Amino acid sequence: MISKIKQLLKKIVSVFGYELVEVKPYVPVVIPNVFNTSHNKTVLLSYIKSVFTNPENRNDRTHTNRYTTFLIAEILSDLGYNVDVIDCGDDFKGEFKKYELVIGLGKALDYVIENKKSEDKTKVIWFGTGCNPLFSNVATLNRLNDFYKRNNQLLFSSTRYIKEDWPLQHEFSDWVILHGSTFAKSTYQLKNINTIHAPVFIYHSFNRTDDEWINAKKNYLWFGVGGLIHKGLDLLLDSFKDMQNVSLHICGNIEGEPEFFKYSKQIIDSNVNIIYHGFVDVKSKIFEDILRTCAFVIFPSASEGNSPSVITCMANGGLIPIVPETADVDLNGYGINIKELSINAIKESVKESQLLSIDELKNQNAKIIEYTSRYNTFDYFKQDFKLKLQEAINTI
Repeated sequence: MISKIKQLLKKIVSVFGYELVEVKPYVPVVIPNVFNTSHNKTVLLSYIKSVFTNPENRNDRTHTNRYTTFLIAEILSDLGYNVDVIDCGDDFKGEFKKYELVIGLGKALDYVIENKKSEDKTKVIWFGTGCNPLFSNVATLNRLNDFYKRNNQLLFSSTRYIKEDWPLQHEFSDWVILHGSTFAKSTYQLKNINTIHAPVFIYHSFNRTDDEWINAKKNYLWFGVGGLIHKGLDLLLDSFKDMQNVSLHICGNIEGEPEFFKYSKQIIDSNVNIIYHGFVDVKSKIFEDILRTCAFVIFPSASEGNSPSVITCMANGGLIPIVPETADVDLNGYGINIKELSINAIKESVKESQLLSIDELKNQNAKIIEYTSRYNTFDYFKQDFKLKLQEAINTI
């Protein structure tokens, strides 16, 4: 209603040759005490500030990090902290010694680590969201180089190179709580690391008939956005265009990377077994239908942190993951490992998946649903993060 009133006012004032300018409220760099509590301790949370300046962002389901930010703030409050909030990209030049704890990621953490003295009591906990950025940058450049050798194009915008990775926090924090699994953890030198499972939004649950399983066995889903070479979509396109009797479904806005889209469109248009769906809302019936159509989610990414893209497809449709170890999805008695990031290795993994019987597919599907419904919900994330944060606070 408010937005409609604003639009009407803009039209009215434009008739008289004026422009309606909306004055946005002043937002301080650090938002103090977002829950208005009266605890004896104060923490600075550095992550996504807009969650607290615009409550609608709190329920934004386009990416899990918005809701995650709010949950972490709630956990800190539950543990007896007044919660100040800063955006991870904002410069922090304030007095950090008033904080018992600085947690999250971004510029504020590097500033505190660089400036605090040995006698200062402020502790720093980094919330890592994947592999060590030093590892990830090398991995994404290797993929860029591979694409260049095969296509004579240098598409840097389709990597996930981290230009500002705030290096101090992932090497010198007092503790790391890592949004990641076994492989991601192995890329760090620090020993004080707790890992947590990726929480995802779960909207869909269904059973397939035997006929649906027979069809689904021939269908594979790539689901992702941003850094399309980093996430191996080029390898999949070049693999599936040469394979018969199997289809690749692509969900994600690849037009957002115009040069890559230009490269991929030629392949998509000339191969009927490669189906591009574009951006698909995970809550939608369209996404449910795609999940029901596919038995497998395939995601040859160079670096992830318990890949939420893969976990989303596993949790919502029980899709069987076909991933390299760098996708950081532990295969707990299900799924297929892509041995290396190459076309030949992907083709081999697809061939291996085609050897699975319908009963084996059903068995793996059931295991995946059971596992993700237990470990990849936001309720579990909140409980697990709270326990591991309390452990870190009691130890450092």
